[in-house]
Amino acid sequence: MQPRKPPKSPNRKQFDAAVNSILNQREKSGLFAFIEFRLKQFNLEHKFDIFDIFIESYIRGVSKIESGQHIENPSAWLRTTCLNVIREHFAKKGKHWKKEREFSAIEYQISSNDASDYLSDQYVKEILSDIRQLVSPLDFDIFVLRVMEELSWIEIEERLNLASNTALRKRYQRMRKVLRDYFFDIDNSMLEDYGLS
Repeated sequence: MQPRKPPKSPNRKQFDAAVNSILNQREKSGLFAFIEFRLKQFNLEHKFDIFDIFIESYIRGVSKIESGQHIENPSAWLRTTCLNVIREHFAKKGKHWKKEREFSAIEYQISSNDASDYLSDQYVKEILSDIRQLVSPLDFDIFVLRVMEELSWIEIEERLNLASNTALRKRYQRMRKVLRDYFFDIDNSMLEDYGLS
């Protein structure tokens, strides 16, 4: 016999009633039109569905109520929270592209033709040493061939006897994400050490 769930608090009942009302009258509800408008405004309409935002906001509301806090006006609270959720996703998207641009700059700066203009040989060695510790030997070889030796994907594929150009590119993208997150999720202290911040 399963344990009975504790009864919902009056505030939770009020919140759920407001959510049900919105769902039952979604054609008339301004909330869904509001979410759709804001997703387009923040250029996130292809990444998130209206219900993704609504459900995430609902879950936050339930968590807030269960932690003992009160939601006075559920409809207004949901509207504000939906906007905050969209803003947070937009900020994450911005951080992702910022990381991508900054890591691309590192790749450019340690490439064979330009390293001497930006970094000493010692700094390049230190960066490569860190990268070697973060990725597999094969991934490190791919990084060196692509960034340091500036080989094409076909040349790398032939040099390493790899079967698929597509798989090689995907592997490189996964590796770049690992490196990007490492270099830029540490408050840029490593970049300051390397004179790249």
